[in-house]
Amino acid sequence: MAFKPSSRRRREDEELELDIRPIMNLMVVLIPLLLSAAQLTELSLLEYLPPAEAAAAEDAGAPSEEPGKSGKVEKLNLLLNLAETGIQISMYQTVEEGPYFYEIPLLLEGSYDWKTMQDSLWSIKMNQVGEPIGSESVMDERTGEMKEIPKFKFKDGEEVSITAQGTTPFQTIINAMDGCKSYKVGNKIKPMFPITLLKQFQ
Repeated sequence: MAFKPSSRRRREDEELELDIRPIMNLMVVLIPLLLSAAQLTELSLLEYLPPAEAAAAEDAGAPSEEPGKSGKVEKLNLLLNLAETGIQISMYQTVEEGPYFYEIPLLLEGSYDWKTMQDSLWSIKMNQVGEPIGSESVMDERTGEMKEIPKFKFKDGEEVSITAQGTTPFQTIINAMDGCKSYKVGNKIKPMFPITLLKQFQ
């Protein structure tokens, strides 16, 4: 004896609409929360100029003459050497101890004395380089636009070369570059030597 087919099988499946409002409400709250808690990485660029071949050949030649010996001096040749015993500062390619070559010893804890280095560079900027004697127009290589830059009695009045040993930590080089760029006078920040050139590390 066969059973009577169930009437439930004849019912058509009901179409139910999915309610996504709770999920959307969750996303509206969750996305701003995640963005506020996320730690975004900030990238900063530190510009420096590698020495050109002509400049390197020129630096390898005879040292610059000191002021007062032959009249006009065209280049300051300011050099900052991060040695094991301290920070050596040289002008006019002088290597003999005196007013144009001296060393800032390490602090008691063995770190470099960045504050004294900045004071020394500021003194060089004021006494050796002096105030700008004018301005000149140069083209910005990044933007292609002309800009006015200060002109000093030295061709390299805004440049400093940095050398160090090969084992010197990179962060130490960055600290030296940052310390050369500007000097705080009262509440104002004055530019010193914003153009840094990294020479051959020994």
